[in-house]
Amino acid sequence: MADKEHHVHFSGASGPGKDNKIVIQPQRHGQIDVHLGFLQLHHRYHIEFSIPWDLCIHNERNSNEPAIITECHNPYCHIIELTHEKESLKLKIEFLAYKEKILKEEVQIICCKAGIPLIIQLNARVLGKDKGTPLLRTGIHNIGLLKQPKEDEVLGTKLKASLSMRNQEDL
Repeated sequence: MADKEHHVHFSGASGPGKDNKIVIQPQRHGQIDVHLGFLQLHHRYHIEFSIPWDLCIHNERNSNEPAIITECHNPYCHIIELTHEKESLKLKIEFLAYKEKILKEEVQIICCKAGIPLIIQLNARVLGKDKGTPLLRTGIHNIGLLKQPKEDEVLGTKLKASLSMRNQEDL
Protein backbone atom coordinates (compact mmCIF):
# COMPACT_ATOMS: atom_id res chain seq x y z
CA MET A 1 0.00 0.00 0.00
CA ALA A 2 1.20 3.43 -0.80
CA ASP A 3 1.41 5.90 2.04
CA LYS A 4 -1.19 8.58 1.54
CA GLU A 5 -1.04 11.84 3.38
CA HIS A 6 -4.14 12.56 5.35
CA HIS A 7 -5.27 16.14 5.83
CA VAL A 8 -8.06 17.52 7.90
CA HIS A 9 -10.07 20.23 6.20
CA PHE A 10 -12.48 22.49 8.02
CA SER A 11 -15.14 24.22 6.04
CA GLY A 12 -15.40 27.98 6.53
CA ALA A 13 -17.62 28.54 9.55
CA SER A 14 -20.35 31.10 9.27
CA GLY A 15 -23.30 32.28 11.28
CA PRO A 16 -23.65 33.89 14.68
CA GLY A 17 -20.86 33.16 17.15
CA LYS A 18 -18.59 31.43 14.60
CA ASP A 19 -16.13 34.34 14.32
CA ASN A 20 -15.35 34.54 18.08
CA LYS A 21 -17.20 37.82 18.59
CA ILE A 22 -19.70 38.58 21.32
CA VAL A 23 -23.15 37.94 19.81
CA ILE A 24 -25.69 40.73 20.31
CA GLN A 25 -29.32 39.90 19.52
CA PRO A 26 -32.15 42.43 19.81
CA GLN A 27 -35.22 40.81 21.36
CA ARG A 28 -38.61 42.35 21.98
CA HIS A 29 -38.74 46.14 22.33
CA GLY A 30 -36.59 47.23 25.24
CA GLN A 31 -34.39 44.14 25.54
CA ILE A 32 -31.08 42.99 24.06
CA ASP A 33 -29.47 39.58 24.63
CA VAL A 34 -25.68 39.43 24.71
CA HIS A 35 -24.14 35.98 24.34
CA LEU A 36 -20.67 35.76 25.89
CA GLY A 37 -19.82 32.14 25.14
CA PHE A 38 -17.86 30.06 27.66
CA LEU A 39 -16.37 31.51 30.84
CA GLN A 40 -14.63 29.90 33.81
CA LEU A 41 -16.09 29.50 37.29
CA HIS A 42 -14.97 32.05 39.93
CA HIS A 43 -13.23 34.24 37.35
CA ARG A 44 -13.89 37.96 37.05
CA TYR A 45 -14.07 39.53 33.57
CA HIS A 46 -14.21 42.91 31.87
CA ILE A 47 -16.60 42.68 28.94
CA GLU A 48 -16.63 45.39 26.25
CA PHE A 49 -19.16 45.66 23.42
CA SER A 50 -21.22 48.22 21.56
CA ILE A 51 -24.98 48.35 21.01
CA PRO A 52 -26.92 50.50 18.53
CA TRP A 53 -28.08 53.71 20.21
CA ASP A 54 -30.28 56.52 18.92
CA LEU A 55 -30.83 59.83 20.59
CA CYS A 56 -33.63 59.95 23.11
CA ILE A 57 -36.78 61.25 21.42
CA HIS A 58 -39.96 62.09 23.31
CA ASN A 59 -43.06 63.95 22.17
CA GLU A 60 -41.99 66.97 24.19
CA ARG A 61 -38.39 67.27 23.03
CA ASN A 62 -35.26 65.78 21.55
CA SER A 63 -32.59 65.14 24.12
CA ASN A 64 -28.84 64.91 23.77
CA GLU A 65 -28.49 63.73 27.35
CA PRO A 66 -26.12 60.82 27.89
CA ALA A 67 -27.49 57.40 28.75
CA ILE A 68 -28.04 56.71 32.44
CA ILE A 69 -27.28 53.48 34.30
CA THR A 70 -30.48 52.44 36.12
CA GLU A 71 -29.49 49.17 37.76
CA CYS A 72 -29.34 48.67 41.47
CA HIS A 73 -25.93 47.40 42.55
CA ASN A 74 -25.40 43.80 41.52
CA PRO A 75 -22.15 42.36 42.95
CA TYR A 76 -21.87 39.90 40.05
CA CYS A 77 -22.51 42.16 37.06
CA HIS A 78 -22.39 45.95 36.73
CA ILE A 79 -21.54 48.64 34.20
CA ILE A 80 -18.24 50.33 34.95
CA GLU A 81 -18.00 52.51 31.83
CA LEU A 82 -20.50 53.94 29.35
CA THR A 83 -19.26 55.81 26.26
CA HIS A 84 -21.30 57.41 23.48
CA GLU A 85 -19.95 56.76 20.00
CA LYS A 86 -21.31 58.00 16.67
CA GLU A 87 -24.40 55.76 16.44
CA SER A 88 -23.76 53.36 19.25
CA LEU A 89 -23.17 53.05 22.94
CA LYS A 90 -20.03 51.28 24.15
CA LEU A 91 -20.38 49.45 27.44
CA LYS A 92 -17.70 48.06 29.72
CA ILE A 93 -19.10 45.63 32.26
CA GLU A 94 -17.48 43.83 35.17
CA PHE A 95 -18.83 40.29 35.30
CA LEU A 96 -18.25 37.49 37.83
CA ALA A 97 -18.89 33.88 36.82
CA TYR A 98 -20.14 32.80 40.26
CA LYS A 99 -21.97 29.57 39.38
CA GLU A 100 -21.61 26.70 36.91
CA LYS A 101 -23.65 25.97 33.78
CA ILE A 102 -25.96 28.68 32.38
CA LEU A 103 -25.53 32.12 33.92
CA LYS A 104 -27.85 35.03 33.09
CA GLU A 105 -27.32 38.50 34.51
CA GLU A 106 -28.78 41.81 33.42
CA VAL A 107 -27.96 45.50 33.47
CA GLN A 108 -30.23 48.40 32.54
CA ILE A 109 -29.75 51.81 30.97
CA ILE A 110 -32.17 54.58 30.03
CA CYS A 111 -31.85 57.46 27.59
CA CYS A 112 -33.04 60.07 30.09
CA LYS A 113 -34.95 60.28 33.36
CA ALA A 114 -38.28 60.09 31.48
CA GLY A 115 -37.17 57.16 29.30
CA ILE A 116 -38.07 53.48 29.39
CA PRO A 117 -35.22 51.18 30.51
CA LEU A 118 -33.31 49.10 28.00
CA ILE A 119 -32.59 45.68 29.54
CA ILE A 120 -29.31 44.12 28.48
CA GLN A 121 -29.22 40.43 29.41
CA LEU A 122 -25.78 38.81 29.48
CA ASN A 123 -25.77 35.04 28.89
CA ALA A 124 -22.76 32.79 29.52
CA ARG A 125 -21.95 29.10 29.86
CA VAL A 126 -19.72 28.70 32.88
CA LEU A 127 -17.25 25.82 33.06
CA GLY A 128 -16.56 24.38 36.51
CA LYS A 129 -13.24 23.49 38.08
CA ASP A 130 -11.18 21.08 35.97
CA LYS A 131 -13.61 21.33 33.02
CA GLY A 132 -11.15 23.03 30.67
CA THR A 133 -10.07 26.53 29.72
CA PRO A 134 -12.44 28.42 27.43
CA LEU A 135 -11.38 30.50 24.44
CA LEU A 136 -12.62 33.97 25.35
CA ARG A 137 -14.50 35.93 22.73
CA THR A 138 -13.21 39.24 21.41
CA GLY A 139 -13.94 41.97 23.96
CA ILE A 140 -13.81 39.68 27.01
CA HIS A 141 -10.78 39.99 29.29
CA ASN A 142 -10.06 37.86 32.36
CA ILE A 143 -9.10 40.23 35.19
CA GLY A 144 -8.70 37.75 38.01
CA LEU A 145 -9.70 34.71 39.96
CA LEU A 146 -11.61 34.92 43.22
CA LYS A 147 -9.77 33.33 46.09
CA GLN A 148 -11.73 30.25 47.05
CA PRO A 149 -11.37 28.73 50.51
CA LYS A 150 -9.84 25.29 50.55
CA GLU A 151 -12.19 22.41 51.31
CA ASP A 152 -10.42 21.74 54.63
CA GLU A 153 -10.96 25.38 55.69
CA VAL A 154 -14.67 25.19 54.85
CA LEU A 155 -15.10 21.91 56.72
CA GLY A 156 -13.12 23.27 59.70
CA THR A 157 -15.33 26.37 59.86
CA LYS A 158 -18.50 24.26 59.72
CA LEU A 159 -17.16 21.97 62.45
CA LYS A 160 -16.29 24.96 64.68
CA ALA A 161 -19.76 26.44 64.14
CA SER A 162 -21.40 23.10 64.95
CA LEU A 163 -19.34 22.68 68.16
CA SER A 164 -20.09 26.26 69.16
CA MET A 165 -23.85 25.67 68.76
CA ARG A 166 -23.64 22.48 70.86
CA ASN A 167 -21.76 24.32 73.62
CA GLN A 168 -24.45 27.02 73.69
CA GLU A 169 -27.20 24.38 73.92
CA ASP A 170 -25.43 22.75 76.90
CA LEU A 171 -25.48 26.05 78.78
